[in-house]
Formats: sequence, structure tokens, C-alpha cells
Amino acid sequence: MKAGTLVLLVVLLCAGSAWAKSGDPFNVASDVHWEEIDLTFKGICICPRPPPVFYEIGEIWEYWEPFLVEGTVSQAFYSAFRGSGGGSPTDELGGKNSSADAANITNESTFAQGHAYLFPMMYGFCKHKDYGIWLSEYDAMWQNDELSAIITPEAALFANKEMQMACMADAAAVNVGWPLDDMPWCIGSSGSSYPMTGHVDNDNIVQANNTVASRLIYKLNRLFMICDPADNPCGCNYTPVWIKSHYKMHVVRPGDRSPAWPVGKAAKFYDSGLNVPYQGEKGSNDEFLWVVYRKQMCCTCCD
Repeated sequence: MKAGTLVLLVVLLCAGSAWAKSGDPFNVASDVHWEEIDLTFKGICICPRPPPVFYEIGEIWEYWEPFLVEGTVSQAFYSAFRGSGGGSPTDELGGKNSSADAANITNESTFAQGHAYLFPMMYGFCKHKDYGIWLSEYDAMWQNDELSAIITPEAALFANKEMQMACMADAAAVNVGWPLDDMPWCIGSSGSSYPMTGHVDNDNIVQANNTVASRLIYKLNRLFMICDPADNPCGCNYTPVWIKSHYKMHVVRPGDRSPAWPVGKAAKFYDSGLNVPYQGEKGSNDEFLWVVYRKQMCCTCCD
């Protein structure tokens, strides 16, 4: 083997090892914090039904349902859910973290692909037919801010300094316990809900990935892929404009942190030692996995 060929082979092998990612696969028993469910009896419900039944009587139970796992990843096609996969470092769909120098700090940004794995971890108690899989690598709107306006034309109303400054109120509210549902264009300390893409103007990797995960929840609502059972005890309403306070999440990759926080919580509450260089407690750095809980208010008579 010629010396030049040998050097090239060594370089390629080193490059491959640099982008290879791995982690523990998602474990529903240990990665779901079951104490978050907080099952509470709220009373008796009467739900309308078509004739000749007309109505059904049941019990109202309120709880937080772990119904969705989201991966926000820097490497295209890497599955933090499975702890494997991914493409090459030259893949145009790969994530990025570009940090400008101090003289041009406004250009700091992060990009992540978003994966959603919806499955009924509490199927049988309250049933909702809104489960599936979403991979943003196949979503052209996720890659392009302008193209995303196809499903979010209202984004133009909030693309100004005044509306974004108003998000400071939402950030203050979510960090003391509750997001402001009247401000759906804000994600608390995570910034703006728009554009509904993987591009975030924040070089804080953990906070930016929280933004991406939150935007993906909003997008699944906008596309009618998930519904909101806390909005109607007798069913599950589709909410193309999300109700933020009905969702909370905690991160389980690259490390597991608790408790679950409302969307937009400041990363400083849970990011200590989370995204260490190279390999975290349970997975590769910059590759995140989130367990999402939604508020349930269901009548046991009804699916």
C-alpha cells in the first residue's frame, strides 16, 4: 500500500470516528418519570352521544400523560430514541452550531432536526387516536424559514421587536411555574415559536434544543397530528394554535434530568453537567431526547 493511500485511509477512519454517535436506547420503564402523572379525580361528567343513547355518564380524571418522545439532534438521521444511526458530517441535513466572534454575536445560531415518536404509554385509560412518527429530515419546511410560512402565515405579525420583547413576560411567568397561553408566539426563555423550523438564534445548545422540541409540539398541533384532551373532557380537540400550559417535558438524553418543566423553562434549572463533551451519561453530546407530557382531563365514559 502506498504511503499516500495509507495516510488517506487513516484520515477517513479518524473522520468517521469523529462523527459516529451512540447512546442508550429509550427505556420506557426508567426514562419516563411516572411520578409526573399525578392522577386526580375531578368529579362526574355527562357527555352527549348520538341517539338513541343521547348521553353517557362517567368520571372525570385529570393527570399528565406521557404520550410523546422527541429527539432534537445535531446529526441528520441520528436517533436519540434508538441510540444509533446518523449520516456523514458532510450531510447537508446535518445540524450545526455556528458561533460568531464577539464583534458579530448576533449571528450565533443553532440548528437541530426534530423527531417525534408518539405512542400510548397509558393506552386504555383515555384513548386518543393521534399517534404516529415525525422525522423532520423529510420535511422541507423544517429546513427553510421562508418555506415554513406556508403553515404559519401569522408569523409575519410577530416578526418585530415589540412582539418579541413582549415574550419577556412569558419568560418570567414560565420560570415561576406557568406559561402565558395568551402568547402562543412565545416559548418563555426559549424565545419565539416562529419560524417553526430547526433554526434557533441561540448558541446555548440546551436552551436551543428546548426551543426546537417546543416548536415541534406546536407543529404537530398545527398539522392536526395530535389533539388536546385537556380542552374537552368528552373528547380531544384539535388546537392548531397550541395551549402551552397543557404540555411539559424533561430531558433524558444525553443525560436524565427531573422534574418535567413547562415548555420554555430556562435551561439553567436542569442543564448542569447535561451536555458534556463527547459522551454524556446516556448518550452523545448535542443529541437530545425529551419525554413530553400532556394534560389529560378525560371522562372515562368516552374515547
